[in-house]
Parts: sequence; structure tokens; C-alpha cells
Amino acid sequence: MEILHHYSLKDRNTFGMDVSCACFVGYESEEELAGFFSSGKQSGLPKPFLHIGGGSNLLFTGDFPGTVFHSGIRYIRELPGQDGRVPVVVGAGTLWDDVCKWCAEKGLWGTENLSGIPGEAGAAAVQNIGAYGVEFQDIVREIRCLDVVTCSIKTIRKEDCRYGYRDSMFKQGAKGRYIVTSVVLEVSRDAGPRLEYGHVRAAVEKASADAPETGISPLSVRNVILEIRNSKLPDPAVTGNAGSFFKNPVVPRSVYAKVENYALSKYGPDYNMPHFDAGSGFVKIPAAWLIENCGWKGYREGNAGVYERQPLVLVNLTGKASPEEIIALEKKITASVSDIFGIVLEPEVEHIGPEKQIL
Repeated sequence: MEILHHYSLKDRNTFGMDVSCACFVGYESEEELAGFFSSGKQSGLPKPFLHIGGGSNLLFTGDFPGTVFHSGIRYIRELPGQDGRVPVVVGAGTLWDDVCKWCAEKGLWGTENLSGIPGEAGAAAVQNIGAYGVEFQDIVREIRCLDVVTCSIKTIRKEDCRYGYRDSMFKQGAKGRYIVTSVVLEVSRDAGPRLEYGHVRAAVEKASADAPETGISPLSVRNVILEIRNSKLPDPAVTGNAGSFFKNPVVPRSVYAKVENYALSKYGPDYNMPHFDAGSGFVKIPAAWLIENCGWKGYREGNAGVYERQPLVLVNLTGKASPEEIIALEKKITASVSDIFGIVLEPEVEHIGPEKQIL
């Protein structure tokens, strides 16, 4: 168990916020973590407690006065399956894209649309990550966790995780009670690609036509997804960011109708307003479209800005942006979208300040 005091978190968050925590704890196994809590050793550490993955969905709003935990549990193992279904168990500290690469290279369908998403497997389970028509909940079977109340290991079935859009029980009622130590995915040798989202099908078919000898495989779809992502999203290693900063709002059809009327008046009667049916009389509108139509794409203010290729992403342009600069930009964008469209954007990125307590 690694315990470090007055620890810099600049390299532990992809936004590159230059903040620190009072204490940092790194662990390498489920047994080590469980023993640490069951022995009561955590009681002497600075509070509040915070567990992070790759720091790819966080905005630290200042120095963290408590203890940050991080998992070093990294492995990928195939389990016996049947009827073409293949269980794969993954340590929570494993980089998520390493999981996608591993599955694709073995010809296993399921994770390829989620390729390129930064972060770790444990955080993927908490956040219910999603991209290009697939969410984590579509491929997970169960989650293995440490219950910090009972200091025991518990297995939670997918059906009990209460997964929703970028949401789960781990972010709501059970927040702070469980630390994910591993996940069991259920991928497939036979399922085939999911290409319904946006222009994915056209891109995959073009790639297949350009290289007919390879055909369509999990690896070829993964490569197309990576190309799409890289063309739209900044590399956190080059430009600090936390990916999609805002959630795509889900609104009643009456609200969507007003946005559509705005779009038709601006772009003409043949314009196809981007949207997705969310069921029960609700529609999901791309937050990027709303933000761009408020004039924010490519905007820069001090050290912070809106990415020029994808307005859903706020960036640390110079590497020196302060939390206050990012938050100020967030508030301005939220206010303008509300003023013009009557829609209140919610952040997808979790804000972590001195008052935040996760465990």
C-alpha cells in the first residue's frame, strides 16, 4: 500500500489542473484494499475520502484537503463461456482502451464502439460510459466491489446497478459505499457490429471497401471509431480536457419542437435537426449543437477555451488554466444555452472540491 502526503494531482487528472491532495493512497490488489479497511487503518487518514480512476471525468475546483485513493488492480482474463458468449474479467485499474484493444484483437464483439474513451475500467462501471450507440451497461454482467461499511467483498449484478444515462447506483444512493475492484464483461464471438449511430456505418463500410481482404471485424470497427474520435476530440496528453463536459439534454417533445423551429428558421425548411428519440415523449438533443449555435465553438478566454472541432469539450489551452477559469467558462455557456433555448445543461464532468466526500 502506497501512502503519500501532500501529493500533486496534476498528473492524475486529464484536465491538468495544478492541484494537490493532503494524502494519496495507491493499492495493487483487492486483498490489500480489503485488509486496509478491515484493519481500520483508513481512520487515521485526512478526510474527506475520494476514489479516482484515470481522472478523465473530473474537474478539481481546488486543492483537495482529504485522501485520494487509486487502484492499481490491472489484468484482463477470459473466462469459460457458452453459445458464443465470452465472459471477460477486468481489474478496476486497467485502462479502458486496453480492454477494448484486447477484445478487438481477439475477435470479440462488444467493446469496439467504446474504443478510445480515456479512464479505467472501474470508473467505466461507475459512470456508465457510452459512445456511438453503445453503453457500458450493454456489455457488463456483474461488478465486484469492496463494501466499505461491512469491509466485505460483494458482487453486484448488472440488473441491480440501476444504470441510466451516464449514471448508476454508484453515483446515487450507494455513492461512497462501494469501491469497484473488478468488472465482468460479457462479449461475443458472433454478435457482429453495431453501426446505427450517426455516420458510423458509412465510415465502416468505406473502410471495408478500401480493404476488402480484411472485411468487417471488431478490430476494423475499433480502428474506424478511433479515427472518428481522433478527428473530433483533443488528446488529453497534448491539450488538457475531460472529454464531453456536458450531458446531452433529454427534453419533452414540446421543448424539442421549439429548438427545431429555431433550426428550421436559421438553416432552412430542409434542415434535419439532429436528435434522438428518448421514449415516453422525450427527445435527446446533442449538447454540442446547442453550444455551437450559441457561438461558443472555438471560443477562447485566458487559458481556457472551447475546442474548435467539438464544442462539447472545454479545454485547458495553455496547460495553465485554473479551475476558476474553466468554471467561469462553463457558467457562461450554460447561461447562454438557457437564454436562447430554455434548456439548462448539466455537466457530465464531476466537480470535485474541498467539500466532496466519495467514501
